[in-house]
Amino acid sequence: MDEKFDIIQKVLLGDTSEASLYRTSQILRTQGINPKVTVEFISREEGVFCGIGEVSQLLSRNLPEAFRDDVWALNDGDMFKKNEVLLRISCTYAIISQFITAINGFIAASSGWATASKECVDASEGIPIVNFGASQVHPNAVGAMDYSSIQGGAKGCSSLIGGTLADLTPVGSMDESLVLLSGDVVEAADSLVTNLDPELPKVVSIGIIGDEAEEAKKIVENFPSIRGLKIETPHERGGANGLIIKEVRERLDQLGFSNTQLSISGDLDPKSISRIVEIEKEWQSDISKIMTPESEDNQVSSNLNRRIVQVIGIERYIASHKPINVASHIKTIDGNPVAKRGQIPGLTPTSRLSKVIFE
Repeated sequence: MDEKFDIIQKVLLGDTSEASLYRTSQILRTQGINPKVTVEFISREEGVFCGIGEVSQLLSRNLPEAFRDDVWALNDGDMFKKNEVLLRISCTYAIISQFITAINGFIAASSGWATASKECVDASEGIPIVNFGASQVHPNAVGAMDYSSIQGGAKGCSSLIGGTLADLTPVGSMDESLVLLSGDVVEAADSLVTNLDPELPKVVSIGIIGDEAEEAKKIVENFPSIRGLKIETPHERGGANGLIIKEVRERLDQLGFSNTQLSISGDLDPKSISRIVEIEKEWQSDISKIMTPESEDNQVSSNLNRRIVQVIGIERYIASHKPINVASHIKTIDGNPVAKRGQIPGLTPTSRLSKVIFE
């Protein structure tokens, strides 16, 4: 079987199980007790569902054919509410017990990343969001994190493995190291244009070693057909903010390069994204106020139909977002309704689950 996700062997063997679950299964095995149970994975908060791909791949290795019609779940990208069932599995306890921890973790972490991505997407009001968080999580989790961000609405991700999982070309053509090693942004841009795959868009990073507006001018004058500029004002200098973006955008427009796209990336979150959108609205309002009948066909008027930036890159917010609070509960034993105190025995009513199809 072609396995999409690279799940480590220790997970497939159940070694990441909580010890209490393992010991419980050992006790029941010794006693010869192995009932059929239904386990529901229920969210304690709202969010965006993700993780079913890894869950189904794990189960395909360990769940006998006899129980594969009894796995139901939401689809990746589905919104869910607090106390909603995300996944339901029916099989014998001995089979599922050692994988409950991993399944819960797949859903909790992946849904957390997807939810954070959607928060950024909602705040951007249509400006595409790209996830640059690969350096902020354990490398074993990078692919799942990037994939989850796409399920939450991001239009791209930066890691090679994330691009493969999401069937997208990974985003990013110039690292800051190219500028530093070249010693000059124009030389770095020349290296990029000369040596990068012709099929990939050429985006030059500015603001790493020089003034953003000055470097933008140098780049477009030396490389007028460049696809775009990525403002990478260092964190130590306040990072890329709306005022810097506005200045660079206005200067490019005045030079006749209104088609040169701008992107930014940094330690951005929904609040800072919203501030950028507000500055964009102010920018568009200011342009509309200075328009005259004579300027209606001019370059400036086209700004009203453009975004102040074409892409916003998120370096940490998505990657470092907390997992969604998900809990697993046994709800039937040999068909009989059960529940711990505080819960209603039996299956939780829901009409949103779909049968999981195993490849």
